[in-house]
Order: sequence, then structure tokens, then C-alpha cells
Amino acid sequence: MTVSNLTFIGSLTDDGKPLTCTARFLTGETSKSATLHIKKYDKPVEERDLHENDGTRVLAADVPFRYNALTRSCVVIPCSFQGDELLTRGIWSKKTGGVVFHNGRSHVLDHFKDRTRLLGNLNEGNCSLEIDDIKPFDNGPFCFHAEKENEKYRFNNSCVFIVMKASPEKPVMTPVPAEVDAGSTISVSCSVSHTCPSHPPVFAWSVSNLTSEDTHTLTTQGVWKVTSTITFLVEGGDGVKSLTCTATFWRGKQQASTVKLNSLNTYTWYFHQRAMRSLWDRLSR
Repeated sequence: MTVSNLTFIGSLTDDGKPLTCTARFLTGETSKSATLHIKKYDKPVEERDLHENDGTRVLAADVPFRYNALTRSCVVIPCSFQGDELLTRGIWSKKTGGVVFHNGRSHVLDHFKDRTRLLGNLNEGNCSLEIDDIKPFDNGPFCFHAEKENEKYRFNNSCVFIVMKASPEKPVMTPVPAEVDAGSTISVSCSVSHTCPSHPPVFAWSVSNLTSEDTHTLTTQGVWKVTSTITFLVEGGDGVKSLTCTATFWRGKQQASTVKLNSLNTYTWYFHQRAMRSLWDRLSR
């Protein structure tokens, strides 16, 4: 007996669609389908706090309720809190139980060992968490809490649900002229968004560049945009040429964008300009 197992990431647009498995034989094929039922994750109504009467202190945190992550890459969950408390230990746990990050490695679930670290400085109110080598089922919800000696602290608005993306975003390139002269220089930029600022995407271009500069911009809470800007020399020769920008994300996934530009050699450009000038002169008479 042959068994085929499939792991995939469903989206809301897949709700109601059929999922079909087809087995092909030398003499034919057979199929079986099932309807997908995918619903939006709704934050559950908070029930009575189990720590209500155990002396746990309650503070407020700022953590996005929902956050995107690229599988196999990393994700940095932004987390901050206000207060003058000098906390000695920050802990991230699954809402259903089980420790995701703890500075005592033996406390961490085996599935998350050596894949999580606290990037922020608790004394500065920064509790941001990095999860590396994201798995399709690392969706949480994950919640932050802390300790100071024997005191325990929990935080309102401190849980995040991670939405998995199987493929990275496609880079966006700035427009280039439809026709360019051989030997001229052009500047062009390529940008892509991500949620892994500790290991941002790296760009590669299909042309040799004269200058290159990368910039990193925080656009919204925890979402970064990295932009690569190059200046390059247009090669000689007539014809349409491709200019490709490839973004490689942490741990290898890639996306690319390509634009076309028509390169005119100096002779073609010269006669093109003469023909346009002659046409203009005739129309002006």
C-alpha cells in the first residue's frame, strides 16, 4: 500500500474549495475529493484569569494580535511594555501551555529548543522574540509574561497569532525608461517587505553595478521594507534586455522581479534622433 501525506497552508480564499487526491495507475486513475472548511481565527473571549488570586501582577504590553511569517525563515515578534519594574526573566509560552522561550533551556519545549531567543532588553521595556526556522504549525498563539525574583508578572494584550506564508512577497522595482542609450547610466530600486529584521533579505541583480546601497525602513509595527538601489551602465547593442532583481530570504527562499528595457546603440540613437528632428521640421513648415 502506498500512502501520500500532504502538508499545506490554507487561506480564507480556499474555504469551500475541493481538495482532490488522484492516484494514477498504468491502467487508469482514481480520485477522491473533500471540501475544505477554513475559518478566520477569532480571538476567544477571555475567561476568568487563573492567576487572578495568586499574587501575579498585571501590566500592559504592546504586541500585534496577528502577524505574518515566512516558513523556513525567521520572524521577530515586536513586543514592548511600560513600567519601572526591573524584570529579571522574560518568558514566552503557548496560550495552550508549554514554554516557547526561557533563559533556562530545560524549560523550553523540545520543538522550540535552540530556535527562539529574546532580542529585546527587558530593562528598556523590549520583550521582542525571534523564532528561527519557522515551521508551518508554529502559529501560536504565543503570550509574553515575566518574573522578578519570586514575583510573577503577566501582561494584557501580550498574545500573538502567527499567519504562515509559504512563499515570500515579490520584490517591487521602480520604473525604468522604455528606451535607453547604450553607454548611459541608470539608477533603479528594488524593494520587498519582511518580518525578519535580524536576517533581512539579500538582493542580487542581473547586471554589474557601479554603485549599490541598501536601506531598511520600519513601515508598520514589526514590518520592515528593505530597498536595494543600484546605478549601472547600459551595455551596447540594439535589442530588448532584461533587468532582474532577486531577493533571497533567510534560509534560502527567493522571489524575483524582471523589467525589460530597449537598449539603443549610439548609431541607432543618432539616426533615430535625426529622423525625429526631420519629421518635426516637416510638420513645422
